[in-house]
Amino acid sequence: MFLFLNCISFAGEFQFLRSIFHIGPNVEQVDLTSYQSIVYISIQTGSDKNGDGSQQNPWQTLTYALTKINDASESNKYAVLVAEGTYNSGSFIMKEYVELYGGFCPKTWKRDIFEHQTILDGMNVRRVVVGANNARIDGFRIKNGLSHSHGSGILCDDTSPIISNNFIIDNFVLEPDDFNHSRIHQQGNHGGGIACLYNAVPVIRSNIIANNKTSIGNGGGISFYGWLRMPGISEPKIKSNRLEGGLQPLVENNVIIGNIVGVNDIHRTRSSNGGGISCAFEARPIIRNNIIANNQAKGRSDGGGIYNEYYSDPLIEANWIIGNMADDDAGGIYTMRMGQPIIKHNLIAGNRAAGNGVGGIRLSKEGRARIVDNLIVRNLSGGGVQCVDSYMELENNIIMHNQGGSAVMYQTKFSYFISSIIRNNTLRDNEQEPIIIKDNQGQPLQIENNNIQGGFEGQDNYDTNPEFIDDVIKGKIKSILFDSVSYSTAIVIQKPIDKNNQLAGRVLRLENCWSVIKTAERKKIIVWGDLSVSPKNDFEFEIISEYQLK
Repeated sequence: MFLFLNCISFAGEFQFLRSIFHIGPNVEQVDLTSYQSIVYISIQTGSDKNGDGSQQNPWQTLTYALTKINDASESNKYAVLVAEGTYNSGSFIMKEYVELYGGFCPKTWKRDIFEHQTILDGMNVRRVVVGANNARIDGFRIKNGLSHSHGSGILCDDTSPIISNNFIIDNFVLEPDDFNHSRIHQQGNHGGGIACLYNAVPVIRSNIIANNKTSIGNGGGISFYGWLRMPGISEPKIKSNRLEGGLQPLVENNVIIGNIVGVNDIHRTRSSNGGGISCAFEARPIIRNNIIANNQAKGRSDGGGIYNEYYSDPLIEANWIIGNMADDDAGGIYTMRMGQPIIKHNLIAGNRAAGNGVGGIRLSKEGRARIVDNLIVRNLSGGGVQCVDSYMELENNIIMHNQGGSAVMYQTKFSYFISSIIRNNTLRDNEQEPIIIKDNQGQPLQIENNNIQGGFEGQDNYDTNPEFIDDVIKGKIKSILFDSVSYSTAIVIQKPIDKNNQLAGRVLRLENCWSVIKTAERKKIIVWGDLSVSPKNDFEFEIISEYQLK
């Protein structure tokens, strides 16, 4: 009999809530008193030939400066301050106890990562960054990487840097040279934006990770792959912007948007999963408070937003998982092959899959999941949750207004699972019946105390139509403008909205594009990502309901 290993009681547990105010890159000033050595680099005013790395006489290139730092240690930590400009002299190999900071004015050395953009450019010929332990990269634009193996923007291979406040954009991973296009379910090259392999336990926080791609391979935005074999696995804690203790990868406060896997998988080999994030072979990241939007898995692959397989057990908590697309199944989240995530407090909306695959969450092929306190609504295909030959604990969720299927579909041919649980959920107003059991050759489902439209034969289930606050907002737009510096889109609307100060964190839809509102003032709404589709007559926006009870 299989048991769900991460099954815990949520009674009295701290409820981690989504916070839009912590999302995305920030200008964090560097406390230079924390370092024993400080190095200055300026592509505009420095010199590798005549410079000495001082503020008055900086070096010119980052690659040269890193070759000159040979005495960094725990007792001699380096801060490397890099002025604005484009740096493209080679791949940047991070070093232990060396922390890299971009975004400085070359004249005043004041820091603003938006005004003084520091670009690490792979020139579409090389990987951009290779990570290191006890190191940090903060405040850079990491772009145009090209890799023949995993990790085109940043590779963390058994290394665990802090990756913070960066823009990791337009990086591309090529497929393996010996890839056989006539077979399915092969290993490609993973991690268009960031690849985290084996004992890599980085902190990835407050970044924009956008428009990264794999030719054939998993994890357009981030890929986690490999067996974590270190003692003392626990959640990292960040104090004063530094990692203290813990050996579990942390993905927090990022915008992971518009990444694609399998862009060249024209033979549809099903080898490119997890448009936003993929987890495989005992990966166990904490994925918390991120916007994971408009990512795509192509090549008849799965998991447009997040993909999970082979004994991986991530904590997927308090994210916006919206508008993602899969060629095969699970636009939002997919787990299989003994993967067992905890999925809680997420907003999962607007996701879709080709061929009427489920838009929200799918478990199959002996997957497991604890799915609790999520809002699973407005998904565009296949309904809300599907559990096929798998085990789930589905509790305290609102699953409503999903198209193309039921709130919950269950099917299993296995007799050795204990009973899956469907308890304390609100299952209403989906396109098909609330719960569809196609075939159950295992233990009877525990279907208890759910608010089910039309009722359901089970323990204490009931049919009481809850009164939600009607807070959907619709209107017409006047103009749309994408700002590549902040990686956000300004939408000017025709009529002001009374609730402007309450709109931050709400989900906005423009046709098939979904995003989250960053700020709103009078007639101007700022959303994360590039939604700069060309306006047309009667072009409308919609801010979806928050599904709050009256």
